[in-house]
Amino acid sequence: MSNSIKQAIEEIPIPEMLHERGLMGIYQAKEECDAALTTPMKNKPIKRRMVAASIIVVLSMSAAVIFNPHLSAAIQRALQFIPGIGVIQKADGSSDSYMLTEPIDIKNSNQTGAFVTAMLVQKDLTTIEMNVYPNYSYDIRIKDESGKVHKASSSHTYGGDDFSHVTLKFAGQVDVKEQAQLFFLDRPDEVFTIPLSKVDSIDTLNAIGESVEVHDLEITAIPTPAGHKGRIFLNTEHSNPFRYYDSFPEKGDLIILNENISVTDELGNDYPIDNKGIRMPFKDIYFNLGSSDIKKYTLTIPQLISVGREEINVSINIPDGEEGPLNQSFNIAGYPVELTKFKKSKTRFNEDHIAIYVEMPNPLQLSRSLKYFYVSTDSSIENGGAYDSTTGVMKFFEAKYDPSSSKLNFKITKPMIDMKGPWKFEIDADKFR
Repeated sequence: MSNSIKQAIEEIPIPEMLHERGLMGIYQAKEECDAALTTPMKNKPIKRRMVAASIIVVLSMSAAVIFNPHLSAAIQRALQFIPGIGVIQKADGSSDSYMLTEPIDIKNSNQTGAFVTAMLVQKDLTTIEMNVYPNYSYDIRIKDESGKVHKASSSHTYGGDDFSHVTLKFAGQVDVKEQAQLFFLDRPDEVFTIPLSKVDSIDTLNAIGESVEVHDLEITAIPTPAGHKGRIFLNTEHSNPFRYYDSFPEKGDLIILNENISVTDELGNDYPIDNKGIRMPFKDIYFNLGSSDIKKYTLTIPQLISVGREEINVSINIPDGEEGPLNQSFNIAGYPVELTKFKKSKTRFNEDHIAIYVEMPNPLQLSRSLKYFYVSTDSSIENGGAYDSTTGVMKFFEAKYDPSSSKLNFKITKPMIDMKGPWKFEIDADKFR
């Protein structure tokens, strides 16, 4: 054993109860090792400790399973990557899952068609994701190995200019493995065979993709084959789905700005992204591959917006008069917001409105900055406002108010945090073949 590994093992903190409770301590050490594996590795000593901890877990595995049958299920728990759907947590090894490894185009004689981007068959749930061409039906059924036909229990659709992205979920057990039979409801005799593969386990996302960390946000870009197209899945453990910028952000989302993201090769050629601008939770990037001479593609994400989960209630004092200074403030997501002045007005429907002007830290000087937030009152779910044309930072928000009251109560939600990158990923062209 090398001195470096030996020293790393000696540095691993071992719970005192290990000496008192024997193998139960090994179980706890294994859990602590799992927790360590989810933490980004920033230097070599940490890597050595993690490797050494993994060695201890492996060497202890057989004895621990004998004395603690609950541990065997925990050991089998692993990450699984499903192209088009993402990374899931496998609870145990009691059943296998099957997936579509590459997108497949299906079209019947009636020209009803769809581009199936993902399919995952699990014990109690089957999921199909597909891009449906305009004006076409997406009423697809599954015929299992016994001939039973399954209808989707739920569907979600996100619109685009060239196609709609549809997610179909089939609750309950669907008896298919290496292949699935799909058909459109209006053409039941035209059956499409979808090849499936058993889902393999992986230890870390880094095993299948490159991870880049900027300002404490680590993103993993995972390339997968997609016929004549390149396909890159984006993943981060710190958010809900990525999505392109739209009017309906959700808490925890990472918003990709349409004009910024790009895919290029080593010759400087730019590759348009097929699904750019689709108003949907964003998972895969699709682009046409270059010639066989291309050795490398570079995905660049210069900037993101993080949608915060924080919510606060704010009450401000409204002075008399039509307009004037406020000199009040609040904090949201760790950022100060100064309320500088107010201005009252009447709408064309003779409603009383008030504009509250705000000042926030200059985004041009910060790697992370607050751009704007959502405001709601008892009389309005969401209120309007205005933004700086250069920076996109909120200038004021506007709300209905009661002129007989000296206070305005409102709720601040979904703070939008601008995050400057770039997150840049260099991917070998062979990963797409």
